[in-house]
Amino acid sequence: MTRTLAIAAVLLLMLTGCLAGSRAHELAALLEVAPELMRATPAEAELPLDRWPAELKALEPKRVYATQDGIYIVTSTFFVEEKGLFLPRSPAFVPGTGNDPEFGFIVDGLYSYELEG
Repeated sequence: MTRTLAIAAVLLLMLTGCLAGSRAHELAALLEVAPELMRATPAEAELPLDRWPAELKALEPKRVYATQDGIYIVTSTFFVEEKGLFLPRSPAFVPGTGNDPEFGFIVDGLYSYELEG
């Protein structure tokens, strides 16, 4: 599992490392602590700020909560709309198309999401 995360982190760095203002290092660090976040956040619960690891705090999320499917890291909200990052609980996670939330693939184990409410 650790090897898979390391490979994913390297791929993420390779894919985004050339972009100005890239957050590739923060995203790679998030992937490394993802298993810890899964254990610390039961389904249908919010992860309190005092339990956020430094790798998560670096992304400056507004809120972090879990569902049966995974962990949502909310980076912006506007009324009922929500955007952020998603860490699926299952490596076999396949997002549906045309659903709410809508997911965007970043790298194995990490997606962007947009929830329109």
